[in-house]
Amino acid sequence: MIAKKWRFQDVLMHAIVIIGFIASIYPVYLMFISSTQNNQQIFGLTPDLLPGNSLGFNYHDLMTNAGFNIFQAVGNSVLIATVSSVLAVFLATMAGFAFAKFHFRFSKTLFQIILASIMIPPQVTLIPLFVMVSRVGLANTYWAIILPATVSIFGVFLMRQTFISFPDELLDAGKIDGLSYFGIFFRIVLPLSRPSLASLGILTFLGTWTNLLWPLVVLNDSSSYTIPVALSTLTNTVTQPNYGMMMLAATIGTIPMLILFLLLRRNFISGIMGGYNR
Repeated sequence: MIAKKWRFQDVLMHAIVIIGFIASIYPVYLMFISSTQNNQQIFGLTPDLLPGNSLGFNYHDLMTNAGFNIFQAVGNSVLIATVSSVLAVFLATMAGFAFAKFHFRFSKTLFQIILASIMIPPQVTLIPLFVMVSRVGLANTYWAIILPATVSIFGVFLMRQTFISFPDELLDAGKIDGLSYFGIFFRIVLPLSRPSLASLGILTFLGTWTNLLWPLVVLNDSSSYTIPVALSTLTNTVTQPNYGMMMLAATIGTIPMLILFLLLRRNFISGIMGGYNR
């Protein structure tokens, strides 16, 4: 059996991939390690890349001096991100399917207007949005974060691009079987679009999970804090910052996202590369 001859391009490509992997994973690894160390170990002259023995102290400090319940903040983020993702994916999928398969008057113009709105910075709409949710009595509630997150312009674009290549023959077969448009959508379109749905769901979940600015503006009760808001208040609630405790809080807030990605990684990759289950 002849051994494969490595070319310079192959070696260079693998070296770049390995360097990129190390550069990507090192900050996450350092966060996990730092959560078990004290300030002296974290800011030592030589980086300590092995776990320390301060995990118990950091956890006790987090639960007693942080000014909020970290697990309640995780629960708030899970609830808000899950509901927002489900609603955003459902609405974006319906809108994308309509723009891809129904040719109504001004459909292209309407889609271009919707797509152009993605260029508006969210900071521009921050004050009008806050005034709106305050007038309807939603300030300092979960719905003040959930409802704005359900509108995903990128999601509409992604699902429209997915459904453009969706075979019309499948839709015609559904009509022959007597299915309504909603029946075709729920029984044919959604099952065959699982990869794209998973991709959009993960991206929406991640965007809601890491959103800091809007929850920081609209939430003022520590019991309703999300993970980013809770982490942003750590330096203000302690007199002598314990960076190991902060890294532990960040670690706890990162674990749910890692679990979600590991569970849906195959659908996420196929959804980005492909579109639907052929």
